[in-house]
Amino acid sequence: MTGTYKAPDIPTSQITGELVRDELLRCFESANKEFYTLLNQPVTDEILKTQVKQFVEGVFQSCGVSYTEPTKIGILTAINQCKSNAEKMMGPKGSDIINHHYDEMMKLVDRLPEKEAYVPVTRIT
Repeated sequence: MTGTYKAPDIPTSQITGELVRDELLRCFESANKEFYTLLNQPVTDEILKTQVKQFVEGVFQSCGVSYTEPTKIGILTAINQCKSNAEKMMGPKGSDIINHHYDEMMKLVDRLPEKEAYVPVTRIT
């Protein structure tokens, strides 16, 4: 399809949680545009952008991860939930679209550095 998303080819040093989150929005817009085309349902770019942003923010929130300060683990959690939701909604007819977009996003996520997070240690006495 014409709107197929491709992850940007950028140096690993420039990949941040915010960049990956923003690419997730672009990726999801592309996937949803393909879904609408597959289902013969017209949609404007403006409406699509608004719907995708609200949906992705909602997924981050429902997963309990930060949208404004995204981490690798948070993004992975949200992406996996988005993939699961899309698979349930689209079924087999959307699997090629879903898998392509997921694979493209993982090209960025896999290169995202893990931020060290404070994890409290519980002593067992």
